[in-house]
Amino acid sequence: MERSIPIPVWLLLLLFLLWGVATVTFGWAVRSKLTGDAQSGYLGDVAVEIASFPSLAAEVVLEVIGYSTGDYKDAAVIVSREADADYAGFAPISAAPGIDVEGPLVKVNPAEALSGWRLVSGAFVVDGDMENAALLLSPGPEPRIVKRWILDEIPVGDFKPQPKHLKFVHGVEMLGDGSLIFTFDGSVSLQRIDSCGDRQWTTGGVFHHSVTLDESGETVWTFSDFAVIAQVAVDDGAVLRRISMDDIIAANPGTDLLEIRRSHPNDLHVNSRNTEGEWLTDPFHLNDVEPLPSAIADRLPGFEAGDLLVSVRSLNLLFVLDPNTLRIKWWRTGATQRQHDPDWLPSGEILVLNNRMSRDYSEIVAMDPLSLARTVRFDGRKNNFYTRIRGKHQMLDGGYQVISSPQQGRAFEVDGRGDVVFEIVNPKPGSDNENYVVSELRWIPTQALDVENWRCPPAH
Repeated sequence: MERSIPIPVWLLLLLFLLWGVATVTFGWAVRSKLTGDAQSGYLGDVAVEIASFPSLAAEVVLEVIGYSTGDYKDAAVIVSREADADYAGFAPISAAPGIDVEGPLVKVNPAEALSGWRLVSGAFVVDGDMENAALLLSPGPEPRIVKRWILDEIPVGDFKPQPKHLKFVHGVEMLGDGSLIFTFDGSVSLQRIDSCGDRQWTTGGVFHHSVTLDESGETVWTFSDFAVIAQVAVDDGAVLRRISMDDIIAANPGTDLLEIRRSHPNDLHVNSRNTEGEWLTDPFHLNDVEPLPSAIADRLPGFEAGDLLVSVRSLNLLFVLDPNTLRIKWWRTGATQRQHDPDWLPSGEILVLNNRMSRDYSEIVAMDPLSLARTVRFDGRKNNFYTRIRGKHQMLDGGYQVISSPQQGRAFEVDGRGDVVFEIVNPKPGSDNENYVVSELRWIPTQALDVENWRCPPAH
């Protein structure tokens, strides 16, 4: 009979002590690395990699399970439906022959809603399967789906697309010929497809958040990588210009607002000079870029047509940039909180979706870049509008506004009084508590599209 060897109490205590020291050291190294403190050095790099492994493994497992069961609860395209969401009065959107889209519901006030095309992008059940897609709704009091485009990606060199349920359509621009230029958060490319959904070009790279056509119609502005503004040719997808945040910082040495999220080493005792610290996590989060139209430029002294209005979510910052000299001409920080989609108005004002993250409701605000006057154009408390992240909007004639609330899986239009005249919601078929996201609803004048001459097969 074998006898067990007793472990001395002092050894157990020593092991517990070493375990505690190791745990504290590991936690300190992870925290130091993620907050930008350089003291953790290589230990911090290793600790973060180790700490991230369980999450990475979990993501892989969830992806495998998702493919086998169709359950994508943690996907980028699913949001929880609010408990008080009321879809009474909504009806399924009808579709032209050959188009099978399940899920979205619509409610229209035909006497007050503007007549025009509507392009809605997001996640929908198309032909029985979840797809990232864009739908074109017909003008008139009873809109129906007359065109649909599947928004997907193909491999480009070393860039391999993520599964469709793990990326979010974020940036869609429609051209007059019915072609779409689009990208995703989680993309590996910028794409253009024609009015029939056939791919025209693909440009590999991490593009995201926004695609904005300039007034020449020859280029779009978007974001490449995580801190680069990019100008891309409409005809062939060639990247014509890249403007990095590092370039902008270097060109504006006396404007320090862009470096708020840089953490410098603790030099309490050494008083180091010219030391560049590490950036904190997601220091900028660029989410929109908008060129200034020539028709508005003369209303803004010091500004010129083509100056870029840029939204920097992590800094609660809007700024106007000369894309040629990289000089920052104007900025305002703190007037919005985690904002999205600033647009130039004909008045010279800037209209922006103020998410007000974790503050109960979102709003649309206008800011005068000259006087700095700030006006709320739509208060989200009026109809329970709140999108903690993401979001788009559009100002129309007569004070009408189009507002997209991705985190609620809805988009709506309001008249000049702020009353809802058109609304679309996107419940996930078969679920009582989940919606698919609505990335953006955009209103298009009836005369702007010649749909009859696109001559596509009915399924498009």
